[in-house]
Amino acid sequence: MARGSRGGLALIYGVEERPRSLLEAALLGLQHYLIMFGATVAVPIIVATMLADVYELPESVFRDLVWTLITVQLLGAGLATLVQVNPVTGSGLPIVQGSSFSFLGPVLAIVASGDVIARLEGYESLEHFVAATDPYARASIVLSYVTGSVMSAAVFEIVMGYSGLMAKLKRYITPVSIGPTITVIGLSLYAAPAAMEVAAGWWQALLVVALIVVFNQVLGRRLVRLQMFSVLAALVVAWAVSAAATLAGLARGPAAVNFEPLQQLVSEARLVRPPEPLPWGPPRVFLPFVIGMLAAYLASMVESIGDYHTVSRLSGLRPPTARTISKGLGAEGLGCLIASVFGSVSGYTSYSENIAAIGLTRVASRFVFIVGGLLIAVLGGIVTVWGAFMASMPKPIIGGMYLALFGLIAAVGVSVTALADLSSPRNLLIVGLSMFAGLAVPVIAREAAWPEPADPLAWTFVSGVKLLAETGMAVTAAVAILLDNLIPGTPEERGITRPEWSG
Repeated sequence: MARGSRGGLALIYGVEERPRSLLEAALLGLQHYLIMFGATVAVPIIVATMLADVYELPESVFRDLVWTLITVQLLGAGLATLVQVNPVTGSGLPIVQGSSFSFLGPVLAIVASGDVIARLEGYESLEHFVAATDPYARASIVLSYVTGSVMSAAVFEIVMGYSGLMAKLKRYITPVSIGPTITVIGLSLYAAPAAMEVAAGWWQALLVVALIVVFNQVLGRRLVRLQMFSVLAALVVAWAVSAAATLAGLARGPAAVNFEPLQQLVSEARLVRPPEPLPWGPPRVFLPFVIGMLAAYLASMVESIGDYHTVSRLSGLRPPTARTISKGLGAEGLGCLIASVFGSVSGYTSYSENIAAIGLTRVASRFVFIVGGLLIAVLGGIVTVWGAFMASMPKPIIGGMYLALFGLIAAVGVSVTALADLSSPRNLLIVGLSMFAGLAVPVIAREAAWPEPADPLAWTFVSGVKLLAETGMAVTAAVAILLDNLIPGTPEERGITRPEWSG
């Protein structure tokens, strides 16, 4: 029976309450770990795939990177969650932190900048860099540029959060500017399924899409727990079918399950991976990479402010104060910084999926989320079996997951944009121009003949401008924020008076 009604929702456990037993708390915390698992592991898989493609990594190195990156990413998610849930360091709200697709744009832009990284490392070209270095060593070099950028930009969020500046600057960022930015993030990932060789295992990709639809929207409407675990359940079922097809000799090549990562962990007794500071070596910082990362942090912060309002409503709390928002954003930056020290290749933000779970489970206990953070850090970030399991996954299965999920990112952007008045010619101009610029300018920038000055400072400037121009999210954000603040518009027109935005 519910213990009381808070904010219209009959909660079983409120924020300050604890479950009756530690076992109950652990099971409820494990549920949050499973909810955020599917989306969090997608980021390292995408990064590892592009790394292997751009820097010609052999399959063995790719598989090793996949499970290592997944383990590191989950460790960071657990640590970031603990920082956020603690009322001293964070908002104190029941929020799980996880990898955000908002960071994929700049991260992939860094990974794709092979010629730039090669020159920064003293090589004449990417080809020379690949030929002269060990595969794992060059992957580590690239990842050190990623972690260096995540780490440096995290300081920006820490300052913007704990100082209270972001709460004041939010007036300049509206649904008209942040909605198109999120939408372009999703649309720019359209090539990701093809990169996972879906053509070689189309039946597996379609199976995953079908299972997610059935588990989430057909059976899930009656079985709530199945709906919450729909992505994970679809991956497990598809993996089992593919494993049987592999053993029967029906699935080959990219469509076959690669049992080697799991066998390797067992044979080498590498069932645990103790946290290792700076696993990719000392962080490398290149200012243009950091600037591109800042756009992702900005989008993440705006999205998180909305999440704080949502979780407060579901938890029966008053709308978050400016101090709560500031501490929450500062904690997100601090969590990103700590995670990047341990090798995380993406920033972290609040997970809407786990916030929604409060409405389904009616459990908002802060203690449950603390236990969940510990489980995420230990089961995901130290025990390596989950990472190895995902590394054994046929690429077409992952591609199918991308087909089902990445469109949701664009849909979320559309829903945010819809908070504004889309019958307004002003807003239609800003949204249309910024989104089209975010898709078109990167293509133009990649085909343009950019100068290559000999002077290091000038070369850095040109490389930075080129990188930003090739990052669709950064282009969209810059155009939308600039126009939204230059072209006159009423608060109602811009969507900033809507309760979903202002709280």
